[in-house]
Amino acid sequence: MIPVLVMVILHSATGVEIDVNTATITNMRAPEPGHKNFTNNVNCLINMSDGKFITVKETCEEVRRVMEARKKAIK
Repeated sequence: MIPVLVMVILHSATGVEIDVNTATITNMRAPEPGHKNFTNNVNCLINMSDGKFITVKETCEEVRRVMEARKKAIK
């Protein structure tokens, strides 16, 4: 089976579109309440397989829904 590149569009805390390859996501979590390193616009921290992370406006639940919808759309 050939792996399929599944890209989704998410948004940074400032609203900039970010293309994310879902195959490189290792985990997601909401920032801890009161964490001073992230603005209030950050709702999900996405860890990538290269050790970097992305902060997005979407909640982790919204990211999961977008990923599932995109996977279904390309089948």
